[in-house]
Amino acid sequence: MMNRTIPDGPRSAAASVTDNVELCRGHFGLTVELPSPWRVRPGQFLMVRVSDGPDPLSLDPLLRRPFGVADVAGGALGGGLVTGTRIEIIYRVVGRGTAIMSRLRPGDVIDVLGPLGNGFPPVEPGRRLVMVAGGIGIPPFKLLARTTGGTLLFGARTGREAALAEQLRAIGGCTVRTATEDGSVGHKGLVTDLLAEEVSAESVVYACGPAAMLRAVARLCAGRGVECHVSLESSMACGMGVCLGCAVRAAQKDHAGAFRPLMVCCDGPVFESSLIDWEAL
Repeated sequence: MMNRTIPDGPRSAAASVTDNVELCRGHFGLTVELPSPWRVRPGQFLMVRVSDGPDPLSLDPLLRRPFGVADVAGGALGGGLVTGTRIEIIYRVVGRGTAIMSRLRPGDVIDVLGPLGNGFPPVEPGRRLVMVAGGIGIPPFKLLARTTGGTLLFGARTGREAALAEQLRAIGGCTVRTATEDGSVGHKGLVTDLLAEEVSAESVVYACGPAAMLRAVARLCAGRGVECHVSLESSMACGMGVCLGCAVRAAQKDHAGAFRPLMVCCDGPVFESSLIDWEAL
């Protein structure tokens, strides 16, 4: 049998759909089987191309869509990376591309490019991981919870959206707390209310969600001297730093005295929170 090597860089693959289930209204979990293993760090993402029609090679829609890797089913853990062939993503239907994705069935084939980006750094021994997710910011924390454990704080507008966090409750070593703005599930209020209760000097905070939530998380952690890493969400066309469509402003000047833009796709999507100019985001 031929020995397959696993390159560190991204690659394109024809992935076969094995499952595409609606988790709650308008939110789906899509699982695909890759032809050969990928080595994924929690927080990395992939770019998906789907076609609107019977031809899987069609370029309509033209652009790929970025999605965080939610899980590598049955993957083997080593060195902070998970290796496997079955990749899960979680997505919300917001436009034509994701509407096409919602109609995918087992056996359909889609084109994927990945794994992309840097991912979350490994948690140092003795540190307590606190994960903060808002809305569709839940995906990277499913894989992280399974490999690292910790506490997940999930914020949503309603109890219907809070169902996205239910998968993580079954993961051993992961505690889940929920905040909803309408108070229908868990704490009534914002997820940052829960963070203020949970965070301590030995905590390290990883966050993913809307920009306003990430800004509040970053400020809270900065005020308490707590290490914080954020995963930014952005529209992008290439996923590899070429199109410059996902540029964000850095908080600090470079060696030439200029504010060099940071690319969410290749400099991130995970950043140490102090590197981002939150007022410009």
